[in-house]
Amino acid sequence: MKTILICVLLVLGLRVQAQIPVTDVANLTANEIAHVENIAKWVESIAQLKTQIDQLHQQIDIQTDLRRWSGNPTEAGGVLTLDVLGQGALNRNYGSTRSVVLGRTSSLDSLQHTDDGSYRAISGTDLDGGELQRDPLLYRRYSVLDATQANTTQVTEETKAREEGLQEEIAQTLEALKAAKTDAETQKLAAKLTALNGQLAQVEAARRREVDAVTLQKISNDARLEQERIAADELAAKDDFLANQHVSAYMSTIKVRRHENQ
Repeated sequence: MKTILICVLLVLGLRVQAQIPVTDVANLTANEIAHVENIAKWVESIAQLKTQIDQLHQQIDIQTDLRRWSGNPTEAGGVLTLDVLGQGALNRNYGSTRSVVLGRTSSLDSLQHTDDGSYRAISGTDLDGGELQRDPLLYRRYSVLDATQANTTQVTEETKAREEGLQEEIAQTLEALKAAKTDAETQKLAAKLTALNGQLAQVEAARRREVDAVTLQKISNDARLEQERIAADELAAKDDFLANQHVSAYMSTIKVRRHENQ
């Protein structure tokens, strides 16, 4: 009986031992390592994603700053004052054309021209108190010169006023350019400054052209006077030659008559 009981206990013990689970340590270690590696990859991916998000935020901030600095060209146009560069001002002519100057000159008026008291008027009264009849064409050149000088004075006064207005506008534009907050405003102000400087150069060129006109008229008058003197000398030489011939012929006639009387 004891023997049978011992055998039964042995069999039961073996069965109980067979039911205890056996743990695979190597497999568990491999799984843990793989899980740790996956977590590391997730951490790295999250870090990369955060870096990309930060870079995207930086780009957005830069673009926002650029847009804010570049500004709206339409809004920037509101700060510009273009009254000085209006169409009427750009198309304006100073003084009168040469045809108008020539049309309003009177030949003999030049004799009474004093340039606001700078000269003495030229008298036209002869010894008997009569009015000397002068050749108008002889003095027309001087009347044209006087009219050209008067036109130059008018242009100088008109361009001076225009120049002062342009210089004031240039100074204001430079101050606005220093305070410009956007690129659009800066570009528009720079374009305006270029246009103002161009207008200033045109005004100065208009004044120089009128001064040149006076110089050219004076040169023309002097050249014509020299030409007339040369022509007069040539004519006088020819007249002297003809006069000598006439005198010689006349003297020959007188000698012949004396011989006949004898």
